[in-house]
Amino acid sequence: MVLGGQHTPVKFVALPFSYQGSGLSPAVAVEDLIVQALSSTGLFSMPYRYDVPANTNNMMAWQFNGIRYVLQGQLIEADKMLTLRLSIDDTLGLQPTISRVILNPEQLTLSSQMFADQVYRSLFYATFTNDTEKQYLANENPVLTRYLNQLVMTFKAAWVNDQGKGSCTVDIQQMPGGVPFKSELNEDCFLDRALPNEIQQALESIEVLPYENYQTVFERNLKIEFISLN
Repeated sequence: MVLGGQHTPVKFVALPFSYQGSGLSPAVAVEDLIVQALSSTGLFSMPYRYDVPANTNNMMAWQFNGIRYVLQGQLIEADKMLTLRLSIDDTLGLQPTISRVILNPEQLTLSSQMFADQVYRSLFYATFTNDTEKQYLANENPVLTRYLNQLVMTFKAAWVNDQGKGSCTVDIQQMPGGVPFKSELNEDCFLDRALPNEIQQALESIEVLPYENYQTVFERNLKIEFISLN
């Protein structure tokens, strides 16, 4: 799935992480690393300014403000171990995801970055694919994850979604090497007047799709659903 055009990332908010322990709080550093990982590709973005609802657990209020995900973290340090409890609420009403991970205090940056990368991949599957079970990263194929990520980034960067509304499913055939040679817009594309023109222009602007380093997971036939966030 491709959610929104080139200028509409999926928005998230990371509320200030808390810390329970006797040492210097690493909460800000860990929080920053997770925010950086989620923002690294441009598919997700945390607004510089946002209105915090009186009740931060009110997901409808967050959704009204255009926020898809709300992250809350709690760090607990005891017996020379640092445990992070991270909850991710989806404002669309899905069940929150709660993760617990032990971070190495002596290699805090590295262990936090590794966990932050897992959080990114999990949210990518939950947001941009129909296979939400893969958000738990069970039996994940890292090459396939990178391939899907690059495909979404390519289509999203090409789509100027100014006026189109609704969704549009497209069947795409590509040759080895990533050169698309045939595309067909499905019936759902024509429920809105502007959307099919936007999608067609995006497809025509793409000369080649990701291929190098992804030969083992290459798919000749693609079915891509474009969903406007207008």
